Amino acid sequence: MPLFERTIADRYLKTHRKGAFVRIMVRFARGGTALGVFAMVVTLAVMNGFHEEIQATLFSATAHFTVFNLAGDIPDTEGALKTIRAVPGVQATSPIRLEKGLLLRPGSEMPPEAVVVKAVDPATAHGTSSIFDSMQPTPIEQLKEGEIVLGKELATRLGLRVGDTVALNLFRMELGLGGQQPKVAAFRVAGTFHSHSSEYDKAWSFIHLADAMRIAHTEGRAEMIEVRASSIEAIAKVKPRVLEALGPAFQATDLRESNRALFAALTVEKWAFTAILSLIVLVAAFNIVASLVLLVTEKRRDLGVLLALGATPKQIQRLFELQGLRIGVVGTAWGLGVSVPLCLVLDHWKLLKLPAAVYDFITYMPFRLKLLDIVLVAVFPLLVSWLAARYPAKKAAALDPVDALRAE
Repeated sequence: MPLFERTIADRYLKTHRKGAFVRIMVRFARGGTALGVFAMVVTLAVMNGFHEEIQATLFSATAHFTVFNLAGDIPDTEGALKTIRAVPGVQATSPIRLEKGLLLRPGSEMPPEAVVVKAVDPATAHGTSSIFDSMQPTPIEQLKEGEIVLGKELATRLGLRVGDTVALNLFRMELGLGGQQPKVAAFRVAGTFHSHSSEYDKAWSFIHLADAMRIAHTEGRAEMIEVRASSIEAIAKVKPRVLEALGPAFQATDLRESNRALFAALTVEKWAFTAILSLIVLVAAFNIVASLVLLVTEKRRDLGVLLALGATPKQIQRLFELQGLRIGVVGTAWGLGVSVPLCLVLDHWKLLKLPAAVYDFITYMPFRLKLLDIVLVAVFPLLVSWLAARYPAKKAAALDPVDALRAE
């Protein structure tokens, strides 16, 4: 802006002799803009935090993605593992099998518990899942055939401790003396894990991969191969490379695809809440319009003099547009200056705790800021302020200097 418009706009905003009501309206406009920016930043940070925490929890318990053969079991499991490990970006791999069954404590009157049985290779399982970080009393690498690892909630509910024997009825039929009947196997409890996610702790168990192969009669063939990339963001690049290396007989899936509805709902909620809270900025825009209309009325004679002395209508219009933009800039700076440091402090020190009964995998309120979100929040009120100032600015520019001076 030329010096003329900047000087006049600054004098009009800082006037003290008259226009007390205008100054109050300007302060309300700045405060409303600041409040709207603060609310939008905090909302975006919270929604980003929940999205990242849920995604991190899901991918910590399982691998980043799982590879499977369209025809069934993987025919050459060892060859497929070597091929996948040679792909750039692959951090770890581990073969698995999945079964479902009912877990029962012998001699107990309690009903059996439905469980997901995941057969893992003890030597490589820890590389693809951090769920084994909490395993006690021995690490997963020491898991032996005939042993089972249970979730802490599941073990507590059944009253099981390390060393106890459990019966596992698998949903896999075999021919017996009485005809087709479920396959039953006995396992010794080797340990428990605590993932802080009730979905896993109350319904998951782990056994040795060799036990599952023997039960399924697969002779060394795994059902799937879990793969961990260097990061969650790298999945989109690593997964196509792995499938290209393995060939068209293989497919892959990850938890973002199987939980697509959940993540889509979180994204919709994020922008829906932000859009609703942005109405605070729009309300502040009405204060900008009202304050500038009053200012144009109050400065009618001054504007007439400026126009008579040679100021152009374009200069007058830019003058009031600059005033509206300055109101938005100050309000936006106040909102960002309070909300951004507050979010950083709350997230770093984890000050807002969440009840464990409601959120078992998130212990505190996460606030995760993203640069793009902050830029969008900063640009929106500035654009609204400029647009709000255009109406009174055009009215001021259309003022007839003769009529203005005659009226005075």
